[in-house]
This record gives sequence, C-alpha cells and structure tokens, in this order.
Amino acid sequence: MDGWKRLLIVVYMICCLPFFCLSATFTVKAGGGGNYTTIQACSTAMAAGDTCTVFAGTYAENVTVPAGTVGNYKTITVNGADIVTVQAFVLNSHTKLVGNCTAPAAINTCGFNIQNTASPSAAACVGMPDAATDIYITNNVMYACGNSAMISVPYPESVSYIYIQGNTLSYACVTQAQAGGANKECTSIGLEGNHILVEGNDLSHYTLGIGAVVSQGVYRKNTFHDQFETEAGGNAHTDIWFSEPGVSTFPVEYNLIEGNAQYNAVGANAKGVLSQGETCGGVCFNLINRFNTFNRLGSGNVTNDTTWTNVKLYNNTEADTGADQAFSCGNPPITDNSTAVGGQATSGTAVFNNLYYFNNSAATSGCFNAYSCSTSSGSTCVQGHNLVYCAGGCGTVYGHLYQTGTFLSEPGNISANPLFVTYVSPGSTSNNYSLQAGSPALNAGTFLTTVASGDSGSGTSLVVNDASYFQDSFGLSAVGVQADCISITTVGNHVCITAVNYSTNTLTMASGFSRSSGDSVWLYSDSSGTVQLVGSAPNIGAKMQAGAPSTSGSSLPANTSLVGPGTIR
Repeated sequence: MDGWKRLLIVVYMICCLPFFCLSATFTVKAGGGGNYTTIQACSTAMAAGDTCTVFAGTYAENVTVPAGTVGNYKTITVNGADIVTVQAFVLNSHTKLVGNCTAPAAINTCGFNIQNTASPSAAACVGMPDAATDIYITNNVMYACGNSAMISVPYPESVSYIYIQGNTLSYACVTQAQAGGANKECTSIGLEGNHILVEGNDLSHYTLGIGAVVSQGVYRKNTFHDQFETEAGGNAHTDIWFSEPGVSTFPVEYNLIEGNAQYNAVGANAKGVLSQGETCGGVCFNLINRFNTFNRLGSGNVTNDTTWTNVKLYNNTEADTGADQAFSCGNPPITDNSTAVGGQATSGTAVFNNLYYFNNSAATSGCFNAYSCSTSSGSTCVQGHNLVYCAGGCGTVYGHLYQTGTFLSEPGNISANPLFVTYVSPGSTSNNYSLQAGSPALNAGTFLTTVASGDSGSGTSLVVNDASYFQDSFGLSAVGVQADCISITTVGNHVCITAVNYSTNTLTMASGFSRSSGDSVWLYSDSSGTVQLVGSAPNIGAKMQAGAPSTSGSSLPANTSLVGPGTIR
C-alpha cells in the first residue's frame, strides 16, 4: 500500500476515536446556500460536539435537539447579529441553545426570537424531557409561546443542572393583544428538579415568574416587572417566585433568591415570593432571600407557610409594597408574612437588616405589619435591625406579632428616612435605592448568627448556632456560583465556606481561624463574590452607599479561598 494511503487511514482512525473526534460546525440558511435549510435537519444530523449556526430568517419549526454527551454538547446558535425567528425548541441532555440577545431585549430585534403568535399556548418555548441534564439556555427572546410555562418541564418530570441565563421572556402563553379576560397568561419559567441556575433574565407579563419545585436552586440578578393581575385572569395571584409542591413529590430544599430587582406589580394579589408549604410533607425547607430590591408590589413581598422551615429574609429593600391593599387597622396588611396558618410562624424564620419604605397615604393613616412571624406553638423566629419609613409619617406599625406590639420595640429597629439617591414615584425605573452618605441605614445592620457553645480554637470546622443563613454554591460552582464568605469575631476576619452540614450547623472553612463561643458571624460576600460587608457593620437594605468602590469578587483578598461545593445534607 502506498505510504500516503497508509497515512490517510491512520489519520482517519485517530480522528474517529471518541477522545480525538473533531467537532464540526454546520450552517442553516432558510433560503439555501448552507448545509441545511431547516434547523431540525441540522439538529438531527449533528454528532456530539457539533454546532448548528443558524442564519437570519423565519423558521416555522418546533425543533427537537437530540442529546449530546458529557463534555460534548450539541449546540444551536445564531450567526453573528442575525435575527432568527423560530416557534419552539425541545432540548435533551448536554445541549446548548445560544442566542445573541442581551437582556432586556425587544422582540424581533435579535435571535433566537422564539414565538408562536398564531398559537401561543401550543407548546413550551423551550421544553425539556424527563431526566434531562446539563442544558444551557442563554441570551434568547421568548414571546407569546408556552404551554403551562414558557420554559417548561412537564409535571411530574424532573431535570438537573439546568442553566437559564440572559433571556428575555414576556407575555407567557398569550400575545400582547390577547392578554387578559379569557386569555390568561401562564408561568415564565416552570421547573422541577435539582441544581438549577436562573440568572440575569428579564421576565414580564406572566402569572408566575418562576414556578420552582427545585432543590439546590439559585435565582439571582433577574429583573421581574409589569405583572398585572388583570392579565392573569383577574383573581389569580401573580408571584415573582412561587412553590407549592405536592406531598413528597419533589423536595424543595436549599434555594437562594439573591440580588433580583422587581418593579410595577399591579393587583391586590401581586406578590413577591410565595412558598406554599401546607402539602410539603416535611420536604420544604431552607430558603435564603437576600439583597433583592422590590419596587411597587400590590401585595406583600414574602409569604411562607408554617410548614416551610428555615426561611431567612435579610438585607432586602422593599419600597411601596402593599400598594393595592387597604391598610385597615381591623385587617392590616403584612409585607413579610410568616403567619399564614393559625397565627404560627415557621421554625427557623429570620427577618434581619431589611428596609421598608412607603410613599403611601394609607400607610400614613392606617396600620400594618412590616413583618410578622409569631413564636407560638414552639416555633422559632428571630428579627431585628430593620428600618421602616413612611414619607408622610407612619400610622401604627406593629412588631413581629400580627397586630401586636410596636416595630420600634424590636431589637435594633429604627424609623428614619433612608436617604435614597433618587426616589421619583412608586414603580419608577428611575428610582435609585443606593444610599447617600449619612444614611441611617449605613452600618446599622447586625450579625446573622454566632459561634456555637463549646466551639473555640482555630480549626477549619466551625459550628454555629444556625447555618441556614449561608450556602456553599449548591453544586453550581462550575457556572460561577461561589460559596459564601463570612466574617467571624470581627468584621475584618473573613474566610470562605467550602461545605455546609445543615443538620449539625457545621461550616467547613477554607482555612483555620481563631474564635470563641458566642462570637458574631456576618456574611462577608455573596454567591457572585460581591463583598457586602464594607464598613463597621452590615447595612440595612439591599444597596450600598452610592459611589462606594467596586466590591466585586475580584476584590476579595488574595488569601481568601473560593473553593466550591460540598454541601452535606
């Protein structure tokens, strides 16, 4: 055999070995001139590791992307800045759907532009089958599509390691012209499963923003806006984040809601976070809600049922909540409500360092609870160092018991103008809730927990009185979720968590440090590595002082470890 033929055979054999196979990129052009004229034909032909690049055009297709393999994704992407319109996708394991849109993006201005205006509720914009895993849905626009949800996992199926980032979703299951009346909006993102990241998305015009029956989920830096009860059918509650699982169908455990923004939710049932746990069967617990900004909610921000344990609500800014409710002294509204059943609180409820602002004449003349979490029937609830302010002066503001006590009698609570940088009106996108120099909310917060009795020394295993304030990335470090870093004993003594054992309240730390039982424990940096503790104490509210230096993860000290997951349940 000729030498060159032998060489070709050897090269061919090497390239076809699984660990040497070379990926290929195919083109899809609706008018011809590419490898394929339909996205489905290209998707079907792809091997693991291959990419289909779709050029500008309208593709009247419901595309199914077959599974790739571990480390070898099947990727559907858009050519350059082209606008690609398509009806729907179903993504199997180890696949990526990568658009070119930066959220928030208008419809028909970038691609993938996923919509089905002729039959908006015919199918999910992006669906995933049972047991699907390792899927990226990135930088797309979805409008007027969805079947129960725009991004959907049909109940009672389950998925894992799903990453939904930078998408714009509006008018779930209806067109803009159809919204309201008999044409009810559905959910923007509806998921069941585990290890989910929902980040940097823009969601509007929905009944539920995120319907989550999820364990180890992180929902951060999303924007929720323009949710209208009338568009959801009139009497439906419209929620930013909602969970109501059936008994033990899927557990809802260890979720983090962090750094999100909301504005303009209209209707007496327009809520923020609703964790409905009466049917959980003991499998709903550990929810952290922190550093979120709420700007004009018709109803309350947080409602958690008495069977949902260890809900930690701290360092949020809540402006103009209860905007569509009467502040009746006979039936006062509650901004943060943990008394949903029988007047009891959930065990492990905490309300610290939150800022409540009202520019509402009803708040001036009426009665309300900024938060309510009773301590009856053996339940536990801790609270304090919160700020309330009413632009016209507050009426009666109760303490942590519903319609009982006073807000200012709670530990560290204050009533004062927080001095926002800019406040225009309820729901305005021009409101800037950063704090001016001299704000009474600066350095007025408190620590979250303390070193447990009997724990002292300098080891890496730290026992605290309550570990459920913190997270260790929930197994999502590969997609940029960082474990919390904490300060111990003094605000300047900080170290990062590598694992959490919630059952024993034990934090495994990246390095050893000295402490004594009873010492204070603060949050130093959050899941994005943003340093939140920059002064002598935490701030009250979600925002720092305007003009403060950058506190992104890159500013962490060189000796601060950000080692990833290791949660022990």
